[in-house]
Amino acid sequence: MQSHNSFSINLNQQKSVAKKRLKAIRQNDANALEQVKLFHSQPETLTPESIQLADVQHALARELGLPSWNKLKAHVEELESHKLAINNQANPLDAELTTLHVRCGHDIQQQLKTCGFEGDFLPMIDPLCVGPIPSNQKGFVAIRAQYVVDTLLPVMGRKDSVQEVAQFEQSNINTLLDEQYERIVFWVEHDAYDQFMLLRGLSLLDNTEGKVIEIIEFNQFPGTERFIGFGQLPAEAIRSCWQYRKPVTAKLFSQAKLCWNALLSPTPQPLVNLLEHHKLDCLPNIKAVITRHLQELPHSESGLSFTQHLALQILNEQSAPISVKDWFQKSQQREPLPTLGDVMFYALMLLLAQAENPLVTVDSLDKNWWEQEVSISSRGKTCLIGKGAFIQDYWSGGIHNHAQNRWIWNHTQLSTLRHLSIN
Repeated sequence: MQSHNSFSINLNQQKSVAKKRLKAIRQNDANALEQVKLFHSQPETLTPESIQLADVQHALARELGLPSWNKLKAHVEELESHKLAINNQANPLDAELTTLHVRCGHDIQQQLKTCGFEGDFLPMIDPLCVGPIPSNQKGFVAIRAQYVVDTLLPVMGRKDSVQEVAQFEQSNINTLLDEQYERIVFWVEHDAYDQFMLLRGLSLLDNTEGKVIEIIEFNQFPGTERFIGFGQLPAEAIRSCWQYRKPVTAKLFSQAKLCWNALLSPTPQPLVNLLEHHKLDCLPNIKAVITRHLQELPHSESGLSFTQHLALQILNEQSAPISVKDWFQKSQQREPLPTLGDVMFYALMLLLAQAENPLVTVDSLDKNWWEQEVSISSRGKTCLIGKGAFIQDYWSGGIHNHAQNRWIWNHTQLSTLRHLSIN
């Protein structure tokens, strides 16, 4: 286990931080006071004279993602109890039912073993957040496999055939539907990769009877850095998540089906309809994900997806070329809903470099892609300010955007969404 993790909070250390901040404030350190005010629930009441240690502790707890100091203490104690259970090799939490843990990657596979879970692990890794999501269910696996082989595997230096990728995915589907499992648990976060995997998984399980189906879903976790995914968490935190799983009810199934069918649509209207006229309260993160997904449609002025616009904006701010590694990390920091892994990001950005009139320039495609140096081209700069839209051919879920048929909007107000069709 890691000796330090941003989501392993040391209470004594936080007590020390609080005391130091209070001392600084009492010595008229304006920055320290502003830091406390930033997170305090009643900042207007705080002055260097009136502030108490309890105020600083309260603000510190909120800064770490908890509503109060008492909640912070309880959280730390809870994680300590889970750490103790792991060290003592306590009985597996999932032992009462034959369990399949489903995740959109391998990131917590080893952690679950470390935590003492004994169920099987299924990584459903097809990234539905990029490329086509076919409405043709018979051809679904083959179409997705073709996209993965054409777009993602070359970046990874792999030469798997479409048939091999399709067989692997079909094997995953067979595992998901295997009758031996009495319980299926989806571990998901708040981004499109996870949420679309969940919708796909539930659509496959639609007619399943006699199984317990549950979801463990988080969009934040207390800590000193931004929570993006379960892979950041220490083992004791992963173990603590188990108690927050929720059952997949008939209502949740129904809402998931609505979302999945809307995602398959060749137009964005069903997704917009969901946002404007449906509660979707069983899927607390799906509306933000759908909105962000719609932002991958071309911008009405630049023709860029939100991801492309953000990436070009970052390059435009640089005084010299930067590595793909730095480019990806800077994009992650600015992305409101981080979804893409590094391979997906590079594959999408490569399209900008390979355009007839490139929007980005790469120093050498022969280098390791992670180390390639990139910069924005003059075409990229003009595109960024909306002078000459970048017309591209790509899929965003069920929607095929190309020169003759595309949906555009300003990425802020859905009322600006319109269809351009050239027959």
